[in-house]
Amino acid sequence: MTLEEFLQFVDKTISELILYAELYADKSFANYKLTFEWIAYHKEEITGRENIIYEITDKVYKTPDKIFPCVDLIINRPTKEEKLLIIGMIAGYQPREFGRGWSNRPGPFIYGLGQGIKNRKVNADSPEFKKKLVELGLIHY
Repeated sequence: MTLEEFLQFVDKTISELILYAELYADKSFANYKLTFEWIAYHKEEITGRENIIYEITDKVYKTPDKIFPCVDLIINRPTKEEKLLIIGMIAGYQPREFGRGWSNRPGPFIYGLGQGIKNRKVNADSPEFKKKLVELGLIHY
């Protein structure tokens, strides 16, 4: 996978991650300011979608055939200031070619939800909800 293709993939991933959180929250985060930080690296908060895309790509993509294969991306509780924090963590596996990841989706990213995202009114265990996630490509079995 080329660097440009991976940048586009990360951009798509961020959109999917936000949609994933919106479905569980039953709320739109369209007007929220995105921020990002790594768990294992220094605690620098990255702001702005483009900066986040480049930050993730810089740490995950090494060469066209060396991409870290397992990266958790977790959306944390939105703040009153309409800030949405994405937290990233790279697992300790050696980089390899782009392919199906641990989530059974293409690529290395595993979507997660921090505290305060899930809405109790959303029945996330229902077959209809799970079917919707599958249809949107957010989960694979």
